[in-house]
Amino acid sequence: MNASPVRRAALGALFAAAFAGACGYRVVGLGGQLPGGVTRVEVPVFANRTSRTDIGRVLTEAFIRQLQGAAKIHVVRSEEAQALIEGIVTVYKREPITFDSKETPLENRLTIVMDVRLLATEGTRPLFGEKAVTIRYDYPLQTDLQVNDRLEDEALIEASKLMSQKLVSLMLEGF
Repeated sequence: MNASPVRRAALGALFAAAFAGACGYRVVGLGGQLPGGVTRVEVPVFANRTSRTDIGRVLTEAFIRQLQGAAKIHVVRSEEAQALIEGIVTVYKREPITFDSKETPLENRLTIVMDVRLLATEGTRPLFGEKAVTIRYDYPLQTDLQVNDRLEDEALIEASKLMSQKLVSLMLEGF
């Protein structure tokens, strides 16, 4: 008697899961914890070493939203925190990357570079650190300068989301 296709698929999935477990493979990032089992952190506004005045605040807000959404992490006041997450924005650069036949820029690339580290509150022992985390985001340009300012602001928000995803992934996955 032949097994039904559904039963064969279920058995195959069960076999694959058992085989993967036996080979030492494991799913990472499901625990929702930072290195050292930290679940309560303080996140001060990221330091800004660039000419863009609001970038530290924008990146910090995006990072906190991403951290809380991706993990079982609570952002708390310093007296309740197990650790401190420090970020430093080291580069904010926008440059044209495509041009029309009259050499008028059509598209800009926004590049943001950050250093980040996670410090245990007792003894400020580093639990995690990464330098020169880089994100690039391309956005269109128009002939109107006010429109371009708005487009750059929107690009910063989108790039901040990407940077936050990358930082949280690095911290939670250890990659």
